[in-house]
Amino acid sequence: MKVVIVRDRRSAGGGIHGYYSAIERHLTVAHEFSEVGRPHSAFGGDSAFGFRSTGWRLMRDWWALLCRIVRFWPDIVHINPGLDPSSGRALKRDAVSVLIARLFRRRVLIFWRGWENSWCGGPEFPGGNGGWLSRVYRQAAAHVVLSARFRDDLRRWGFRDPIYVETTVVTDECLSQEPPPHAGNPENTNLLFLSRIEVAKGVFELLDVYRILKDRNPAYTLTVAGDGPALESLKDRVGELGLRDVSFPGYLQGQEKFNCYRQGSIFCFLSYTEGMPNAVLEAMALGLPLVSSDAGGLRDILVKGRTGFVVRMQADAPPKAKFDPVQVADLIDRLARDRDLYQRVSGHNAAYARARFAAATVAKRLEAIYAAAIGNSTTSCTRSVEVY
Repeated sequence: MKVVIVRDRRSAGGGIHGYYSAIERHLTVAHEFSEVGRPHSAFGGDSAFGFRSTGWRLMRDWWALLCRIVRFWPDIVHINPGLDPSSGRALKRDAVSVLIARLFRRRVLIFWRGWENSWCGGPEFPGGNGGWLSRVYRQAAAHVVLSARFRDDLRRWGFRDPIYVETTVVTDECLSQEPPPHAGNPENTNLLFLSRIEVAKGVFELLDVYRILKDRNPAYTLTVAGDGPALESLKDRVGELGLRDVSFPGYLQGQEKFNCYRQGSIFCFLSYTEGMPNAVLEAMALGLPLVSSDAGGLRDILVKGRTGFVVRMQADAPPKAKFDPVQVADLIDRLARDRDLYQRVSGHNAAYARARFAAATVAKRLEAIYAAAIGNSTTSCTRSVEVY
């Protein structure tokens, strides 16, 4: 079996490149990558004209895919689109990749990544259920999504099975870290957020939560790790609220990132919209209890009282006020004060993440989907995420 995987280039940022970097060493099928995506200087993006100009970059990427298909002649072409906001630029870009693969009568696997909230539960696929985008993507031999909700959306829009519900991945490097002996201590509780810093990640609501907790118990601290467009305004907001003991270590990688997880007590993630964020899976693997929204695929893996606590977003509320800060603060306080609950959740999260999201395990499931999609499956494919 041979596979061409169309993935975001490293300099485009985001989790798609990281996912395939994590599982590549565990893939046993012959495979090659074809890269797409606009590079960003923050991630080492190329400044050459062919990358600065969107038109030239797109033509270059499509031509590279076409040449790779002709030379490598894969059994299946695996494409990773996302339901982005109303512009649909990435969706259209990846539709052309589907057409190139189908031009050579190659089977296509669509692994849907980001899933904009505005499309969830809606009656129409972007551009309409009978539109050209829908018709192109329905040519795929199989689809993979990161949430049962996304699977239901595809079915409602006229997409046929097989549609598999899968997960993202925890790297081997993360799993090589020994989970610290989290014990739960109300006198030393460090709340941790680690992800891209933007309004839709719920970071401004987290500051309101932290202010309540800090008034109740001055021993609380907050670490906001990462970079993003809202970083400076978030720092300004910390000053406006007069908050103390808030640290901003910046964008972390490798051992620095794992050390940051190990120094955390509770992982707080109030995101509005998600696929399945790697940061949450990494936090679980390192034994951190969660207080999180149920955005995207998180609803399929988070269980109240078992993985921590789930908070529902107030959909009609304006940005920066999507969550009830008192409710969130109460749940965090409960985890911090109940040592038996804290230790039980911590142990469950570490065991569950290591069993379900390990790179070798995820790669094996993906290869089973490849085999089924080209019609020579010898193993069954799990179509849903089991929560235990």
